[in-house]
Amino acid sequence: MENQRKTGIRIFNALLLAIVSFMALAAIALPSARAADLSAADICDREAGSIFDLQRNQAYPAVATEDLKIGIALSACREAYNQHTGARTAFQLARVLDKAGQKIQSQRILGEAADHGHALAMTNYAVLVGEQGDTKTEFALNQKAAAAGNILAAYNLGVAYRDGMGTAANGRLAIEWFERASLAGDDVAAFNLAVILDEGRLVPEDNAKAARFYRLAVERGNVDAMVNLGLMLETGEGVARDLPAARAVFRKAAAEGDAYAERKVAELSGASDFETAMLDKTSRIK
Repeated sequence: MENQRKTGIRIFNALLLAIVSFMALAAIALPSARAADLSAADICDREAGSIFDLQRNQAYPAVATEDLKIGIALSACREAYNQHTGARTAFQLARVLDKAGQKIQSQRILGEAADHGHALAMTNYAVLVGEQGDTKTEFALNQKAAAAGNILAAYNLGVAYRDGMGTAANGRLAIEWFERASLAGDDVAAFNLAVILDEGRLVPEDNAKAARFYRLAVERGNVDAMVNLGLMLETGEGVARDLPAARAVFRKAAAEGDAYAERKVAELSGASDFETAMLDKTSRIK
């Protein structure tokens, strides 16, 4: 009887050890199982989504171009693309291929994504066809992308209407599209809009409104806008003349490495209100 009792205890202990070991192995395997639940398209979204893409999978944070991990992103996006998971996947694969230096393949797949209506793909593909001299197609692609809400396309339409690229020059429409991009946070769009109003070539000059958009661009860190706003504050054009404010904004541009602003800081720091030279505004349209 005693031997039977000892045998039973040994069997129970062995079963208990087996259960504990199984639970430990299951706990180790659980994260892998959860990772395995992601499809190739999900991993592609996670590894290659662009911050400029309104059609991006919002379940994952955007990935900057310099942060793309080519190995995992290329593998996942290629697999998802081969599974025909849609235009977003095609765009993201093109993005990773471009980062990997596979330009020809990237451009072909980018064109496919654009043909299937992906807004950011259309914007990027528009740049490529424009570089090849087809500005009309470039303009048409940006129109479609801007209609879908893409901010880069809105900015590009502003440039097209300002410069007459693929369409007739039109100051009013240039301002309209730059303003849309500006309101969405684009500092260069705000700067370009201000320059159009400041110069008065495409539309009647409006220095007060120009100063407002220069200020908006300055708030977003645009150095060229700092210089032009400083000049307006120095001369009192469109705003009340304010030399301390002019010096402050020039100092801000100088701190960003602008050599012209550095000269203006030195000039204004050693001059009285009446000795200050009145210089023309710069025109640094981008």
